[in-house]
Amino acid sequence: MRVLYVEDDPRDADLTVRVLSRTASHITLETLFSVKDAHARLQRLASDPIDLVLTDMHLRDGDGLSLLNHIRENSLPLAVVIVTGMGDEDTAVTALKARADDYVVKRKGYLDRLPLLLESAFNHYLADAARRATPLRVLYGEANLLDVESTRRHFAVHADHINLDVVTTTQEAISTLQDDSSDYDVALLDFQLPGPSALYVLRAVSPGNKPSIPIVLICNEADEEFARQGLKLGASSCLVKRPGYLYQLSWELEQAHARADLEHREAALHASEERNRAILNAIPDLMFVLDREGTYLDYHTPDENLLFAPPQEFLGKKHSEVFPPDLAAKFAYSFAKVLQTEQPVLMEYSLPIPEGSRTFEASMVRCEGDRILAIVRDITRRKEAEASLKTALAEVQRLKDQLHQENIYLKQEIRDASNFGEIIGQSEPLRRVLSRAEQVAPLNTTVSIFGETGTGKELLAHAIHKLSPRRNHTLIKVNCAALPGTLIESELFGHEKGAFTGADARRPGRFEIAHGGTLFLDEVGEFPLDLQSKLLRVLEEGEFERVGGTHTLKVDVRVIAATNRNLEEAVRKGDFRSDLYYRLNIFPITLPPLRDRKEDIPILVTHLVRQLSQKLGKTIDTISQDTMAKLRNYPWPGNVRELRNVIERAVIISPGSQLRLIDDLDSQALELDLHEEAALHGVFQVGGTLEQTEHNLIVQTLKKVHWKVEGPGGAAELLNIHPSTLRSRMRKLRIERPRYSTQAIEN
Repeated sequence: MRVLYVEDDPRDADLTVRVLSRTASHITLETLFSVKDAHARLQRLASDPIDLVLTDMHLRDGDGLSLLNHIRENSLPLAVVIVTGMGDEDTAVTALKARADDYVVKRKGYLDRLPLLLESAFNHYLADAARRATPLRVLYGEANLLDVESTRRHFAVHADHINLDVVTTTQEAISTLQDDSSDYDVALLDFQLPGPSALYVLRAVSPGNKPSIPIVLICNEADEEFARQGLKLGASSCLVKRPGYLYQLSWELEQAHARADLEHREAALHASEERNRAILNAIPDLMFVLDREGTYLDYHTPDENLLFAPPQEFLGKKHSEVFPPDLAAKFAYSFAKVLQTEQPVLMEYSLPIPEGSRTFEASMVRCEGDRILAIVRDITRRKEAEASLKTALAEVQRLKDQLHQENIYLKQEIRDASNFGEIIGQSEPLRRVLSRAEQVAPLNTTVSIFGETGTGKELLAHAIHKLSPRRNHTLIKVNCAALPGTLIESELFGHEKGAFTGADARRPGRFEIAHGGTLFLDEVGEFPLDLQSKLLRVLEEGEFERVGGTHTLKVDVRVIAATNRNLEEAVRKGDFRSDLYYRLNIFPITLPPLRDRKEDIPILVTHLVRQLSQKLGKTIDTISQDTMAKLRNYPWPGNVRELRNVIERAVIISPGSQLRLIDDLDSQALELDLHEEAALHGVFQVGGTLEQTEHNLIVQTLKKVHWKVEGPGGAAELLNIHPSTLRSRMRKLRIERPRYSTQAIEN
């Protein structure tokens, strides 16, 4: 609150500022020392507003009362509080009459009370301003011009929202009040108005002893008894012209207007009630009012013939005395529900009548505390229509059921496709895998996925995650074979700042990032032996420490592991911890190789051709039986990944709308058979040179991995040598990848 303090005593001003800054920091005090300075400050009110003026009564160049009058006469939006000395209470009363909002006497401890007084004065000003914001038009019947002038001056200072229009005779008053276009809020009539008396005016404008607008009478003391007879004729009030009566006059006018406005509102409410009653009579439903025990208290019906019984047979009686026991029990249950909720309670029931059984719907709500209003509608025709509709739809429903049974297999396929994304196929081995995945997906159990390279282990992990409660979190993937042993610990468990060279900041690991979700450990068989105990601890206890850290972290992570290695063999060789193996192997799922589900190959080929054609901008919609037979007969050592690569190459080189293969699958299949037969006799040939043995080993390994030199599952990895070393040996031994046959394309 911003306060302008006008005080000519610098010591009092300084003391007041210091006390308020300590006890009321929300009040900002601006100090001036004269009335002249205050007038100058008020001229800047629009650009630099204040809320309240606190002024001392006695100033060097004037007084606080003159400053108050200046503020009120100029309608400045300010609250005003007058400060007086001891024994000067009469001056304070004068200030209140001049519309000061409050005053304070300089006695002991007044500064401690000052903040509360300023707040109260400001609230008083706001309330008074709100009241004055509504103009009040008053028809003033007065022949004494001195009284008119004094009343105008008083209202200009103390009630500037009251506007006076003056008439000087009773005939003018009657004519104006009877004019329908006049919009006065109150009439103020002097009892000595020339012409017939004010009582005559009341009789003329008061049909039914009630004027259309409120009338306030004022009179001299000699006429008081006679004037008060006007109250019986409809006058709102009567005020005697005693000293100071003008201060009460504004209040009497406002009260008369307020009472008249209340009466108008009550009349409008009565009219609204009558209108609602008419609407109620137009509603065809039955209405009943009951108490909490189910006793009928009142009813409404547009037609007595619609009632289930004459009123005298149910009014004042409980529902249990009116209805059969089973129906009464249903009503009792519904009544109990009504008293427990603010929502309507619906109930359907049937009643036997002489014309036959009728069905009703009751909508019940609580009203008037613990009473119950029941609105009852006859829904017999609606029920008959519903029954007819059900009969008409019975044949349609039977056909729908039959269609549902005939297509249940297809719907299951659609559901599987929706659940398992791009895992395409319907062979029995794949169905078993998907069924096991669907069983374990909603649980937090650790899952191990086994299978050859290219069988779709990562796709299955994604599907399990999407079907789990953790699907709203990210599936975090880690390829254990792609990370060196020196980095995999930091990657999985994170590290603290300074844990090792280059650790410039703390970094969370994949387990922390996957908190609340799923962590997919691909190629888990390549996990370093020295870190397997740390992984086991996370799986069993859900806790670990960052690299270089001492604080134990708790995580909630579901782990899905995948590998193409034989972990049991790795355990026997000592390359994999047995306890970690058993912890990962809680729920193993083995993906079948593509050669074990050849019936899925046509579906996969069709899907891949459509997908890759769209991707490469081709239009291939025909696959010959010969091509499909070659694809089915090939053993697919690289599984679905190899199939996709073959299809993509075929789509690229196919010139028309028919798929053409670039790979000579028959020759490759024959080579695979020969190599498998050679493998039974061993790679090393007796009497062969070291160079021949090396050549045979590299070629066999390359063909095993479809000539993939480097990367996970590549020949370099299987031979445990660097990829650049392998390429160097291949050049030296003149080992080249066989060229693809294009004879079919040329034909």
